Amino acid sequence: MGSTALQKDGQTVDEELWRKLLTCIEESIGPAKFSTWFDPLKYLGSHGQCLRVQVPNRFTREWLSEHYLPLMVQTLRQLGGPEATIQFEVGGKEPLGPADEGSVPPAPTAALQVPAPPPVLDDSPFNPRLTFENFVVGPGNQLAHAACLAVAQRPADAYNPLFLYGGVGLGKTHLLHSIGHHVRVTRPNLRVTYISSENFLNDLVNAIQAHDVVEFRNTYRTYDILMIDDIQFIAGKERTQEEFFHTFNDLYNNLRQIILTSDRAPKEMSTLEDRLRSRFEWGMIADLQPPDLETRMAILKKKAAFLDVHLPDEVGYLIATQLRADVRKLEGALNRLVLHSSILGNRTITEEMATLVLRDMLEQGEPVITVERIQEAVCSHFRITLNLLTSNKRNKEVATARQVAMYLARQLTKSSLPDIGRHFGGKDHTTVIHACEKIKRLVESDPQVKAEIDQLVSRLQG
Repeated sequence: MGSTALQKDGQTVDEELWRKLLTCIEESIGPAKFSTWFDPLKYLGSHGQCLRVQVPNRFTREWLSEHYLPLMVQTLRQLGGPEATIQFEVGGKEPLGPADEGSVPPAPTAALQVPAPPPVLDDSPFNPRLTFENFVVGPGNQLAHAACLAVAQRPADAYNPLFLYGGVGLGKTHLLHSIGHHVRVTRPNLRVTYISSENFLNDLVNAIQAHDVVEFRNTYRTYDILMIDDIQFIAGKERTQEEFFHTFNDLYNNLRQIILTSDRAPKEMSTLEDRLRSRFEWGMIADLQPPDLETRMAILKKKAAFLDVHLPDEVGYLIATQLRADVRKLEGALNRLVLHSSILGNRTITEEMATLVLRDMLEQGEPVITVERIQEAVCSHFRITLNLLTSNKRNKEVATARQVAMYLARQLTKSSLPDIGRHFGGKDHTTVIHACEKIKRLVESDPQVKAEIDQLVSRLQG
């Protein structure tokens, strides 16, 4: 292609290779997804070692960067493409980097890069199954996911440090691995690592015993991105906190990204030194909450699709309604079902099979929440009768209780709007919508209302 071709050692990355790349991607992801995300793209040629591709808008650019860049990298390698960068240009205008318009432009290394040498997988601390693409986003983890994606795209610029906290099995580790994968593909020049706080402590102890603390410091202070899981375990350990304090300062002052996870917020770590606590709170703090019913169903469907098995809706609902708090338990239940099905010759997964195979897990789960149970709990909480709750009385106390019950029924059950209305004396679906929207606004604006709702949810899930 003359001046529009990428050249290196006599090889070229030209329009023919671009067409081959698109053909391979379509075969990999299917025509529907390909039509949505790749049909609108336009190959613009190249500049130096940079492959220029036009996208219709910023959203498309960000989606491609997050979901399909690794596939593009792998495919280019298979086709023998030389080392290159990919630059998405929105609407044929000036190239848009990861940062918003008007912000300080990123360094040249911020371009989406295709590293020539394949990664040494044996040395990678990142689980290949834990990526942004297969992380299911819901109301309980939306902020944490967005913050992690921003950090992966703009290390040490978006949020530094980034502190994630939440219970076991809610996706903290998954997000750390996702950041690692994204950075290794898009910024192969950066040194990124993921460790547990236990490994950090063990490395320090070994360094002290070997009289080689200087080497320990040199190792940890040369990373561009340091991710430490379960940082709460350094609390109460004076020497470890001392070393991490200085490591944190060195990385932060040199514009290196720090990402930490914990099972609790910094302010709840009673034995953590104040100087560390204050530093943990410098940047973004995002919590992860247990997934709601819709998110749990989505997690099961995505996992089933990954395993290439059909999961009937009624089976997914059975599992999702009884295993609420831990994503790992959801996936474990599905894995057990798939194994049982394969042993029986890939027999279709049914509700009866799930009830039998998962009986020990489901028996340990919380009782299924129904509209009737919600009504009972709300009546008890507000000290009113069921007849009053389902009546047409509109005084403030009764109306509020009724709206709370409708809101909880919408959040915690699979009942449709008309079905919920029928449980409340035949109210129509618009009444239910109004009630849900009103309580949702109160939960977001009034801490006391949120505390009452949380209390009711805990009681129902208890």
